[in-house]
Parts: sequence; C-alpha cells; structure tokens
Amino acid sequence: MAGQPTGNIAGYARILIRKRIEEAQTKRIFGKPYLKLGQCYLLWSYFFQLGGILGAKHSSNLDAFVHALFGVRESAESVVTETAARLVPHSVNKTMNFSDYILNRLMQSTGTSDLPSFVLKAGMSKLSSETVTAAAWLDTMDGAAIGAMHPDLVREMFARSNAPRSKENWDRARAAGIDLPPEQDLMTYDEVEEAENEMFMQYCRECCPDLYAILNA
Repeated sequence: MAGQPTGNIAGYARILIRKRIEEAQTKRIFGKPYLKLGQCYLLWSYFFQLGGILGAKHSSNLDAFVHALFGVRESAESVVTETAARLVPHSVNKTMNFSDYILNRLMQSTGTSDLPSFVLKAGMSKLSSETVTAAAWLDTMDGAAIGAMHPDLVREMFARSNAPRSKENWDRARAAGIDLPPEQDLMTYDEVEEAENEMFMQYCRECCPDLYAILNA
C-alpha cells in the first residue's frame, strides 16, 4: 500500500453528492429544501454503485483512493475490510442488484416487509437535504468497501441492475414515484467504469495531484 499522502481535501464524493442533491431538491419559499423518497432511492443506488465501481478500480491503492474519494486521511485497509465483512453476505449477496440493497435498507427503516406496503407508506415522503446527504455518504462508503474487497460481486450486481426491464414494470415503478427516465439507457460495466473513473481522476488531477500520481500509476 502506498504511503500516506499529504494535504487536506474535501473529497470527490462530498462534492458530487452536494451537486446532485442541489440539482434534485425542491426549494420552497418557506422551509428547507427537500427531496422525495422516490428521488432518493435512485440517488442512493447511484452512489452505492459509484463507490463499488471506483473501489474495485482502485483496490490496490486503498489509502490514496479513500483519501481522494472521501477526504479521509486515516489508514483505510482495516476500515474497508471490516465494512465489507459486515455487509457481505448478510446485507449484500449474489442475488441482489444495487437498488435492492437500498430498498432493503429503506424497508427496514420504515418497518415494512413488502414493496407495495413500502411504496404506499413512504414512497412520496419528503426528506431533508441533510438526511439525504448523510445516507448518500454512507452508501458510497459501503459500495467502495464492497468493490475493493469483492470486485466480482460488484460486476454481478451491475449486470443485474442493468438487465432490461419490461416496459410494464418500468412504467409501474415511474408511476409509484421512482425517479426513472421514460426509457432505460443501458451501458456496459466497462463503459460506466471508464466514464466514472474519468471524472474521479479529473478531480484528483486538479485538487490532489499527489493522490492522482498514486492512483494513475
């Protein structure tokens, strides 16, 4: 593992989470901005996937990777190992896709055991930007740990997440408040990895060149 880099940075995840939430939140004249849970479901799934893909890509340089992604300067290996051991296979397994993990977490938090009840009970509820930010941060960290320790599992979850859905099921999910585009836009794992890593490395090159040198070696 590479030596401990120097310098204080915000972390790519923090900046990206803030940007995505500011774009998605609803602002109102009185009261704080909010997001609907249907928006958060896809947002959190995205950040869980992002952490997994980048974690798998940079697993050989965990300290530099965690520092660049999260702005955390402590030794990452033990934290990543313990997080992955906590999640796999109890919370994340080979039958799931990325959004399944988020859905299970949400259903547990609302005390529901089936999808229709969850949608009826909480699908349109409103969450503060602070709540959404905290969850996105943790989901990115969990994804990064799983990607670093179980890269094959991340690829399997990606394949299931991006398998074609029937138009009927897709339209039903949109009608229930899930923030989905009108049609599926399917990309390969390698295409998504290249696109996400390019943006991540651009951040590293501009904001933490010492970490960029390690991660780009």
